[in-house]
Amino acid sequence: MNGMPNPDDFSIDEREGEYRIIINVSGEIHLTVEASSHIEAEKLARKRVEEIKCEEEFCELDEVTDAETQRVYKTKPMYRVYRDGAKMQVSRLEAGMTPREPDVNGF
Repeated sequence: MNGMPNPDDFSIDEREGEYRIIINVSGEIHLTVEASSHIEAEKLARKRVEEIKCEEEFCELDEVTDAETQRVYKTKPMYRVYRDGAKMQVSRLEAGMTPREPDVNGF
């Protein structure tokens, strides 16, 4: 036996009607910065680019130059599990996970 849990033992959140869409967007952001020199302004620009790359929230563009749908797919069902005593939902079962029922909110 490989220790893998049986998927039939688990409650599943089917996520009916839920789809993921991925859209690629290219555009421009126009900012004004205060700097003592062109070199300092370039450093501030590079710093802001890194901040934008790390942001979780959507970044507002001043001008969109291109937008296209990259992919549309059905959201994966999520198994309701306990892993190391923590209540969670996962898309793939792993050894050591145990089944659980949904809470009052369906999680």
